[in-house]
Amino acid sequence: MLTAARERIAAWRRSPTVRRRLPLILLGVVVALSVGARVFHLDIPSESKPGQGLVFDEKYYVNAARVIGGVHMQPAETYATASPPGTDPNGEHPQLGKVIVAASIRLLGDNPIGWRITAVIAGTAALLLLYWVVRLLGGSPWLALGTTAIAAADNLWLVSGRIAVLDIYCVSFMLAGFGFYLKRRPVVAGVLIGVGMCVKEFALYAVFAIVLLEAMRAARWLLERRRHRHAEASPTAEHAEPPPQREPLRRRIPWRRLAQPVAMAATTVVIFMSLLSVLDYAVTPYHDGHPVDANQSALCDHLLIWSASCNHLAFMNGYAAALRSPTGPQGIASYPWQFWGNIEPIDYYTVRTTVTVNKVVTEVNTVVAYRGEIQPVILVTALLGIVAALWQAVRRRDDMSFFVVAWIIATWLPAELSSLLAQRTTYLYYMVVTMPALYLAAARLLGSRRVPKWLLGVWVGVLLAGFAIVYPFRTLTGT
Repeated sequence: MLTAARERIAAWRRSPTVRRRLPLILLGVVVALSVGARVFHLDIPSESKPGQGLVFDEKYYVNAARVIGGVHMQPAETYATASPPGTDPNGEHPQLGKVIVAASIRLLGDNPIGWRITAVIAGTAALLLLYWVVRLLGGSPWLALGTTAIAAADNLWLVSGRIAVLDIYCVSFMLAGFGFYLKRRPVVAGVLIGVGMCVKEFALYAVFAIVLLEAMRAARWLLERRRHRHAEASPTAEHAEPPPQREPLRRRIPWRRLAQPVAMAATTVVIFMSLLSVLDYAVTPYHDGHPVDANQSALCDHLLIWSASCNHLAFMNGYAAALRSPTGPQGIASYPWQFWGNIEPIDYYTVRTTVTVNKVVTEVNTVVAYRGEIQPVILVTALLGIVAALWQAVRRRDDMSFFVVAWIIATWLPAELSSLLAQRTTYLYYMVVTMPALYLAAARLLGSRRVPKWLLGVWVGVLLAGFAIVYPFRTLTGT
């Protein structure tokens, strides 16, 4: 009977339909578990006193959304009196992300669910989009599933995907834009990236990644063409007759492929500036009680319909440039090169309880701990995977390796350069946008045939243990 059952299971696994659908079924399981982990105690912390129930930068973005939505706040709360109702007091960032939170508050109420549910949706969308992008890059369903599962288990993405901060919204638009570009829909890609830039400007990094990807593809084409021309000029003994003449190189340059990143970049600029103009008209940006789009740049006054968005853009860039650490990172800040060592993880929100005996504290227990920290086992594995991807980018020149290299350069290097050249203050959570490349690098390394199954099993066990250790809630009750 046992043998028959094994044979039936083996036959079921060999079925083409099962083999095709099983990764998608497991993807559904992974996403469902991830959603469960994100919504578990989504209402904790909540406000018992003004401002006390907000996690990390929620004090800026949630309160800005409240002002946009006209929600009454206590005078002690951030932005309570910073600008008139219906405007955005957080003018250092575009308005779209806060408008999304404001709409959620209007729909579900001024409560933790209303603040955070859209972040859960954006985080879930990022997982599904990551699976899609890996498939479009030529990855197998199992590789895409592994990449998504690693992303779902990473603490940095999990925490970012359950609190009302802007980064995870931006990543979703970046991945969507990248995916449509891979499907040769550059205009759609530009629209999505431009909209993402209206959440946070660094969605522009997706444009950089696409340009780098196309540069690598062009280099691959030139190398292959050069090798082909050399083979034509030097036929081997096995091919005594020279191969048929092919079109000269100048007529074989893929001009249409070269035009696609130009179309995508131009669309991104047009959509960003146009949508930002609409947002600036509908939700006036403020800073320190004053509108930010007034007299920021004389050049902007000549742009007609884009003058307001240009002024706002000038203010945002000037504000960012002023965030400097000339003497080195202070507090929760860290150098971008330190991100790769998980140095200076950020304590977003922590609740501890104490046990007292005879007025003496005998025990301190951490109940809630939101931390901006990459899962260590993922980070170490990804570092090895990145080295492998660099090697494969040179030797195999495949799109997946190109993606890993291009995405890291495009999303991490700007922070490093701004820190190095302008002493720009940077934080570990900037890695949220870089992580898709790390997840894919780690998954490819673990999926290698050289990795024994027992080692993979140990790695998964360590990953799950690490997930449990850094998960924000240490008790079932959350108290």
